[in-house]
Amino acid sequence: METRSKKRPWLAAVLGAAVPALGHLYLRRWLRALGWIGLTLLSTAFVPDATLDALLSGGSFAWFDATPLLVVSALSVFDAYRIAVVDNYLLQLRTGTADGEIAVCPECGRDVDDDLAFCRWCAEPLDEPGSGPTQ
Repeated sequence: METRSKKRPWLAAVLGAAVPALGHLYLRRWLRALGWIGLTLLSTAFVPDATLDALLSGGSFAWFDATPLLVVSALSVFDAYRIAVVDNYLLQLRTGTADGEIAVCPECGRDVDDDLAFCRWCAEPLDEPGSGPTQ
């Protein structure tokens, strides 16, 4: 049986700051990551070519010219951080535990009851805790 655990908001923010949408990929938010990649690419259309060249080569550039790209990047970092915090809060509410670990079905990924030997959503038989995946 697998478990779903809390994510680290600061790690999502750092990853998002390093590479746009990487924080969303860490959070397993695939479509949202794709959306932020698209917005980042779209924002480069509003940045002069000389500024983009300077950003890529590590040269000096006018910060004002790079504003659209910097704003989208900052919003992406904030969004990844916020999603991690909210997801952790919701997970804690659902589990009632501080560590936020809950058992999930290996077949459908939904929460399972500890009382049942099968998933109530897809009827997949569940192993005893710690015995590995069902074959």
